[in-house]
Amino acid sequence: MPRINRNVVYILVALLLGVLASFMAIQYINGQVAARTHAPVQAKTRAVVVPTHDLKAGDTLTADDVASRDIPQDFVPADVLTPDNYGSYLGQVLRTPLAQGAPIPTTALEQIADHFSAIINPDDVAYTIQVNETNSISGLIVPGDHIDILLLVSKNEKDTIRPLLSDVLVLATGKRARGLKTGDHATDSSFSNVTLELSPRNAQRLSMAKKIGQLRVMLRSPENRGDLNLKLLSEADLLGTGRPGYGRGVQFIIGGSH
Repeated sequence: MPRINRNVVYILVALLLGVLASFMAIQYINGQVAARTHAPVQAKTRAVVVPTHDLKAGDTLTADDVASRDIPQDFVPADVLTPDNYGSYLGQVLRTPLAQGAPIPTTALEQIADHFSAIINPDDVAYTIQVNETNSISGLIVPGDHIDILLLVSKNEKDTIRPLLSDVLVLATGKRARGLKTGDHATDSSFSNVTLELSPRNAQRLSMAKKIGQLRVMLRSPENRGDLNLKLLSEADLLGTGRPGYGRGVQFIIGGSH
């Protein structure tokens, strides 16, 4: 019986493995191409109402601001406005800004009430204070803003200013109210008083404060909800006359980042 050359066997086995590897590589490549070129399954969509342009917090939602758009079902909020229900939300005020083309959730809208008392937090009261050009930030305060109130007191020819109330919600400016159905005066931007939402205790404090000093108002940014860490400040504190080293001059603070 003739002997088989081992080298020939090795060559045949190598050729067989090479053919097998090539076949498997071709199969893998064909599978990847098929997977990547296969038409995706059409996602289910739902018709929702979206803004036709960017809207700011405080804007009133009108029919001219919205349109219908189909978006994938997976991206639809549970409380979204739809072509079937959006009509009941027209005329309401935006609680938050809305981006063009994004679904509108009902939580982004203020609930409109017929009575002013209905928009007050059940644990709070509404309290009105008089304001002038300075205390109304040149008339730029609007319902929904948050303010801080300082108390300026002059006693025995000495002035002090101290923080009184912090992060107070403005319910109304004049007759323009937050979340209230109003008449023609709703577009009147001039006002001489602002109505605040306060706890009964803070309303009592504010009543006494108006009697003993002057109120000063500071307007917050919508993103600033923290403690401002303000303390009582006297004229001597400001000028440095009540501290050791008096006579070296007034210290000027430049900038507001420190």
